[in-house]
Amino acid sequence: MRTLRVRVKTEKLTKFKKDRMRKITGRDTRIIEEYVKIIRKEEEKVIRKISKQGEIRLKVHKGKLDELTLTTTKKTNKKKRTVVPYDLKKKFPNCSHDEFQECRDVAVQLYEQGYNKKKNRKRKKGYILPPVKRTRKQLINKNRFIIEHLPKGKNTLSRCWVGIRDSLDTQKRKKRTHRRLWIPLEMSEYHQKEIRKGQVKSLELKYNSQKNSWWVNFQITIIPQADLYKKKKVDPSLLPPAVLGIDLGEKIPGAGVLLTSTGKISPNHIFFWKMKEWKKRKYIYQQKIRRLQRKLAKKKNTCKDKRSNKGYQTLKKLRKRYQTLSHAYLYAFINELWKDIVELTQDYNLVVVVGYPKGVHSKLRKKVMNQDYRPQNSSTRFTRKKVHPWNYYQIVTLLRRMCLLNGLEPERILTLQEYLTSSLCSKCGRKTIRPVRGLVYCSHCHYTLHSDLTCAINIGKLFLRFLFRPRASTLVDYLTGQHFSLTFYTSFRGLNQWLK
Repeated sequence: MRTLRVRVKTEKLTKFKKDRMRKITGRDTRIIEEYVKIIRKEEEKVIRKISKQGEIRLKVHKGKLDELTLTTTKKTNKKKRTVVPYDLKKKFPNCSHDEFQECRDVAVQLYEQGYNKKKNRKRKKGYILPPVKRTRKQLINKNRFIIEHLPKGKNTLSRCWVGIRDSLDTQKRKKRTHRRLWIPLEMSEYHQKEIRKGQVKSLELKYNSQKNSWWVNFQITIIPQADLYKKKKVDPSLLPPAVLGIDLGEKIPGAGVLLTSTGKISPNHIFFWKMKEWKKRKYIYQQKIRRLQRKLAKKKNTCKDKRSNKGYQTLKKLRKRYQTLSHAYLYAFINELWKDIVELTQDYNLVVVVGYPKGVHSKLRKKVMNQDYRPQNSSTRFTRKKVHPWNYYQIVTLLRRMCLLNGLEPERILTLQEYLTSSLCSKCGRKTIRPVRGLVYCSHCHYTLHSDLTCAINIGKLFLRFLFRPRASTLVDYLTGQHFSLTFYTSFRGLNQWLK
């Protein structure tokens, strides 16, 4: 873990933004102080002793601390938590539940750092914890904070911005969604390179009273990057350029097509990652869970206490096994992808482009109006069941992480939005018809191909179209929001025959 300190452009901040930042940091410090006081009072209930390497250390139980401080509207352990001895939500109404938990984590960290000392230093009875500074920590989540890098000429104030959650007026407005406070950063090329090296885990906002300026501390987990081409002692510029377009599907987990300078697709350039063995195992567990659920639903006089009922216990065990198997299935799929990518890097100057199917689950639930003006589902129950267990965001992030750890540059792994890639013909670019679910037929050029392969080809072509855009200087990754300069992809302009 490494901290990266970046200065906020305080001279370009408005009075409203300065007041907001002061109020947010002040509120958070008061909440942290309250948490520390509660931990001191309720030491017997909250603290547990853990022995590590012969040393006894004090650890705060966060779940028990929540039971003392935070109320809940939803059921937790079969009961709603409406009454709490130390109700912080009443004391600080202009704060969200997630932000309370963030402040709790900081307070726990301060408490443990103060009391878990070395063997030689003995803690006295009247030991006081160090004073809490004006800090604000947030975990990496799009709902809590966003880092955005804008291209040149789009904004005169700053190119880099951080959007922090502003939950001070949510109760007054009587809305669930929180606003964002956008802060301009004075970020150099050095800072941008350091952020690209790893993954931003948390953010800390600090005020320096002596200099009268605000600072942002990014906590980054650095991923060790070693160039794959340097390991093999090969210059990638001497190798022929190629683009691997990957489509993530329902029935077939992944399909890929390699676009080379020949302008033709050979059978060696087509990849299907079907995972048949893993699918059989998953199907067996799915059938077992379905049968048991039906049996329990048919029984009228089922036991109210689910812990004592044997049927519910076995169902719980089966679900856990299914969950572990699905995790293993996901990692096995990513390993297979990575093996093929490594083989292709030996012969080609490769760029991997993955199509990210954003909003697939929500689109399947929507209703489409028919020609007779009757509401008709855009998908069947069968397809919804298939799409539901797939977490596409997790697949793409894991694949990206795997590639970076094993030595591929971040410019070589891109995610693009696969908009209209499955409905357009890969040869002429016009709209197609689907006579069968797995096939695509073009009525204009009479070209038929597998639906997943057409999607993979169109994803690769979409990347090539970005290179020939006029006035474009950067290429944006759809998932991470990083800007990559087009000078890195100059050798890939030789694949323009795919766009003809």
